[in-house]
Amino acid sequence: LAAHGVSEVRLWQLPLAHAGPPAGERGGAPPPPPEPQQLLLLKPSGLSRHLFCASASSDGRWLLASDTSPRLYRIGLESHGAGAGAAPEVTRVPLPEGAAAAVCAAFSADSRLLLLGTTLGTLQALPLDAATDAPPCIHTLRPPLDEFAGADTGDAVADGTLAAVLRLSLSSDLQWAAAADARRRVSIYSLDALAFHGAMPRLSSPPAALAFVPGTPLLAVATVDKRLLIFDADALRLIPAACAAGSEPLQPVRGHTEAVLRIVFNQAAPLSLLLCAQTWSLRVDLNADAHPSLRRLGA
Repeated sequence: LAAHGVSEVRLWQLPLAHAGPPAGERGGAPPPPPEPQQLLLLKPSGLSRHLFCASASSDGRWLLASDTSPRLYRIGLESHGAGAGAAPEVTRVPLPEGAAAAVCAAFSADSRLLLLGTTLGTLQALPLDAATDAPPCIHTLRPPLDEFAGADTGDAVADGTLAAVLRLSLSSDLQWAAAADARRRVSIYSLDALAFHGAMPRLSSPPAALAFVPGTPLLAVATVDKRLLIFDADALRLIPAACAAGSEPLQPVRGHTEAVLRIVFNQAAPLSLLLCAQTWSLRVDLNADAHPSLRRLGA
């Protein structure tokens, strides 16, 4: 897990799920859960502004941090062996001159692809190879401006510019990427073709979180006004059963002021998603017969 402040990035290793006492044992205090372990405190030099974003690959071997320019680091976890106490070796990987400032970033599950959502409104894809020190190549993907200048969006881009990309999501099969920008638009990109594929209809409220349903091209989008939309990235259409539900705010959280921060899935039940805010979570079953249930987090 990467967490960044104004001028520093911390890399944490989270413990495995705490199982508690063995089945059948009674009495006695349960052992304390293991604590997260801070692997690295990185303070990039030469920052021209505060850090916009930071992201770590799932295997912990890559770290991305960006201010007005992105910085990619290779993390040598071999030097942080069990009990060694040594900090991981950190090597900055040079990036080509075309790499743009990133507001958000995401690594693929196999850590072989890095996506940057840039301040220029583009999506940059960087294939990664841990076996070489050569700079990765950059593929810059952008939506056509006329795609957003029709009656369906009501927002012609008069100045010929794109809005910054604020949120990213990758499908689990690495076929699709979704990018939400500051003008409430969600673009769909084909990672197979490395090209713009299409866009969602203009949202009535800014997207607060988005995530692909595991194993599918279905994109779940939660908006600031607490609507949930399900969009087929392949067919470029809203799922009919979700259209009616997305026309109104979700009833259990209609009165809550907090926006959704993240959408997460249970891998064992991928059609059940969890909308997570700061003090509440909402489980939503995508099967039509189920009703959303509200569960508060914390005390």
